[in-house]
Amino acid sequence: MISKKQIKVEIEGLMDLKGLVEVYEEVAAGRMQRVRGAVIQSREFLFGLLEVFKKVSAAYKGQDKATWRQRNGRAVAVFVSANAGLYGDIVDRTFDLFADYVGHNKTDVVVLGKLGLKMMNDRMPKQLYNYFDFSDEEVEMASFEVIMRYLIQFEKILVFYGTFKTILTQVPTQTSVSGDAIMTGSTGEKKPVEYLFEPSVGVIAQVFEGEILSSLFEQTLHESQLAKFASRMLALDHSIDNIENRLGVMHQEETRVRHRLANKKMLGTISGISLWGGRYG
Repeated sequence: MISKKQIKVEIEGLMDLKGLVEVYEEVAAGRMQRVRGAVIQSREFLFGLLEVFKKVSAAYKGQDKATWRQRNGRAVAVFVSANAGLYGDIVDRTFDLFADYVGHNKTDVVVLGKLGLKMMNDRMPKQLYNYFDFSDEEVEMASFEVIMRYLIQFEKILVFYGTFKTILTQVPTQTSVSGDAIMTGSTGEKKPVEYLFEPSVGVIAQVFEGEILSSLFEQTLHESQLAKFASRMLALDHSIDNIENRLGVMHQEETRVRHRLANKKMLGTISGISLWGGRYG
């Protein structure tokens, strides 16, 4: 049977834990608000730009490619994970989407973040991959440039990351940022569309390859950060609910113990009165 002292210690511990979780939730909320506006404002523009990139790439195919750096013809799948926990289930669900794709397609693999490194070692120990450390807090340009120098060699770059929809909803997402997709008709057949490019499609393709591809990939990293912070807020909010439920249980137990001790004391008093009354009655 739990004692009054044990109940007091657990209640104090739960209160301290609740305060700590509330601080983490406040920090996550601040970080989410800091990146939310910029991410959402640039989302529509940059992914509209991706559609233009696809059209430029489609128009460029079949032409003289001497003016555009040759890629290696391979595809790479990039898993954007995290360096720490407390991000709810969005990283796990994104990994599931990523692992399913890698399991069914021949592709190179890149993992960003220490948590992704652990997940690969635990769940896909036989899969070869390249790992890059990456901050959860911001897009550090030095690290970003190293990653881009590696990714730029691939023909197809698929990024797997979490996307923010609402505070309550974050979804795992797969996006090609390499402009490799070609527009098709309803029958699925390729329908080449002719465009007039100035100064030339090769020069424009070079601009898209360097500047635009980098911007698109950077957007996916910001999207991932936003989704992780929102998921962390949701997870911490659930933790606070669980702590408050446990506190309610402990307060009820505290009341029962207090009543039990009061009843025990009252019974002792009555027994004493009866004993003295029998002796002197």
